[in-house]
Amino acid sequence: MSRGSREGTVLRDRPEAERGAAAVELAIILPVILLIVVGILEFGREYSRYQVLQGAAREGARLAAVRADPDTVIARVYEASDPYAPSASPSVSTSSGASQCDVLTKGEAVTVSWTQEFKINIAFWGSATLSRPIKGVFRCE
Repeated sequence: MSRGSREGTVLRDRPEAERGAAAVELAIILPVILLIVVGILEFGREYSRYQVLQGAAREGARLAAVRADPDTVIARVYEASDPYAPSASPSVSTSSGASQCDVLTKGEAVTVSWTQEFKINIAFWGSATLSRPIKGVFRCE
């Protein structure tokens, strides 16, 4: 008997109790797989948002380091974070507490920071809100 005909016989000779077992197994595992895939996609979307906001904070800190006024720095942060927006107003400060780099703060660290809310919403599971600090640091020039 050829191998091809033997395989056909094995498939047809399944006991009645095993028919539909694959469909039941799929029905059991499919929701779990979908939950994992949707969770990965949602986490990836929020992580991408986090990276954009981190870049915006670094861009603001870079501008602050060259003695830009705080309003210009904050405007640059909002511009660089497009299409997202900080959930709190960014703050600009040097390590000595000044709000702007100047001759006296040369060489100090200038920080642009805020606390960002991230909402992860997974279908059929629920949502979670995480607060993460966003911070960019440069040295005053």
